[in-house]
Amino acid sequence: MKKKVSIIMGIYNCEKTLSEAIESIINQTYDNWELIMCDDGSTDRTYEIAHKYTKKDSRIKLIKNKKNMGLAKTLNKCLEISTGDYIMRHDGDDIMIKDRIEKQVRFMDTYGCDACGSGAYIFDRSGVWGIRQPSEMPDKSCMVLGAPFIHPTLIIKKNVLLRVGGYSDNELTRQRLEDYDLWIKLFEHNFILCNIQEPLIYYREDRNAYNRRKKKFRIAETRARLYACERLNIPYFQRILALKPLIAMIVPNWIMRYYHRKKASMKHKLKGDETYGENT
Repeated sequence: MKKKVSIIMGIYNCEKTLSEAIESIINQTYDNWELIMCDDGSTDRTYEIAHKYTKKDSRIKLIKNKKNMGLAKTLNKCLEISTGDYIMRHDGDDIMIKDRIEKQVRFMDTYGCDACGSGAYIFDRSGVWGIRQPSEMPDKSCMVLGAPFIHPTLIIKKNVLLRVGGYSDNELTRQRLEDYDLWIKLFEHNFILCNIQEPLIYYREDRNAYNRRKKKFRIAETRARLYACERLNIPYFQRILALKPLIAMIVPNWIMRYYHRKKASMKHKLKGDETYGENT
């Protein structure tokens, strides 16, 4: 019997992209799933759009926060009512490749990993402009400079996520670093983490998004990386690399923009020219 997948999604003011995100789930080749959305105090038509889909498909559930609570608490509320064997992340502005769920469930069942991610096509209104691809078998050293997963590509055993207490709600995670805290906990428990070496979602990101990261976020990111180094006993000589976000603050924007576009577009060319929409 196919294992059930619970897709948890915190939604907030995403009225322009939500329908496309949900449709990409409905059109999956794998059908034993439930989608649990929690509206985190949206002020636009996000809740209304999501509610319409609950009337169309019984696998779709919708709950609502009375006020904005942040992504960590919102995802935990989805987790509480989930009934699947696996928990899968997705966001209200991203698009699944049509066989994403099927491929990730098969990978989890075949290789016995505890959590699995994948690569992602990076796109904006002009189309696909790059690819991100985490390493196949990430280890804790990746936390110094990056992360083991692209958060919305994650599928994880429900009992594993519950064992680490779900998503932590603290000062760190309230600064858009709820995923980074989760990665620390997974490494602390020595769970088996893997990434499928192909893009399975379209990840919506403006080409200039990196430039708009505020000083406050870069400081928080640096603190998070140093915190991870401490908890995971990363060698001291490697910890200097955790200061990368601070260095980025003093590097001219045009250099950082060039670096990130070049890095993403290089992988895109190596993979081949995928056109957005042809495999969704």
